[in-house]
Amino acid sequence: MATAATTNALSQGVAKVSQTRLEDQSFEADALAVVKAELEQTKAHLYGVLEGARAAFSAEDGIVRALADAEQIDEVAESVLEVLCEAFEFDTATFWLLDPEYGKLFAIAHRQSPTRRGRFIEREIRSLQMALSEGVAGRVFVERKEFLSDDALSIVHPALAELFEADGLHSVCAFMVAGHDGAPLGVIEMERCAPLAPDHAIDSSVRVIGERIGTFIEFNQLRWRYFSLVADLKRGSSVTPRQGADVIPLERVA
Repeated sequence: MATAATTNALSQGVAKVSQTRLEDQSFEADALAVVKAELEQTKAHLYGVLEGARAAFSAEDGIVRALADAEQIDEVAESVLEVLCEAFEFDTATFWLLDPEYGKLFAIAHRQSPTRRGRFIEREIRSLQMALSEGVAGRVFVERKEFLSDDALSIVHPALAELFEADGLHSVCAFMVAGHDGAPLGVIEMERCAPLAPDHAIDSSVRVIGERIGTFIEFNQLRWRYFSLVADLKRGSSVTPRQGADVIPLERVA
C-alpha cells in the first residue's frame, strides 16, 4: 500500500510539474507572440517614417532643381506640381496664386488627374477666381497653416465637389506658399483617391517647400523691380543734346 501511495504521489508530482512546464511554455509562447507583434508594428512604423522621409527628400530636392532653372514662377509651376504629385503620390494638384488687385486666388498651373473627369476638373479650376473665403485653398490662405483631410468634399469649392466625388478624389493636402515674413502669396492644393497615412514628414516638408517657393517668387519680383528701375533710369538719361545741354551725364557724377 505504501509503495502504491508513493507511486501515486510521484505520478501526481510529475503531472503537476509537467502541467507547470506546459503553462510556462504557453506563457512564453504568448509573450513571444506579443513581442513579435510589437516588433512588426514598430517595423511598419519605421518603414512608414523612412518612406515619408524619402518622399519628403525627393520632393524638396526636385523643387530646388526646378526653381534653379527658372526666372519666373509661371515657367516652373507645372513642374513643381509634377514633382509634388510624384513624390507624395497624389493624383492631381493646383497652384493657386493671389491676385492682389482683386484679392482673389487664381490657378497659374494644374496637374491633371488621370481619372475619367480629369480634363473637366482642370477646365473648371482654370475658370475659377476664388474668394479667400472659398474652398480648401481659401481656408489655407486665411488660416496660414497646412490642411490634410480625407474629407475633401466637405470643403472644396462647390463647383468642384461633384466632379471630385464622381472621380473618388476624397483626400486633400494643401499648404501655403509664404514670403519671408510669413505672409501668404498663394496655396498649393493636392488631391488623391487613396486615404492619407498619418505622416508628419509631409506636414513639415510641405511647409519648407512652401517657404522656398515663396522666397523664389519674392526674389524674382524684387529682381524685376530692380531691372525696371534701371531701365527707367537709362531711359531718363537718354536725352537729345539740345534737351540735355545743361544736364551732366550720370556716368560723370562722382
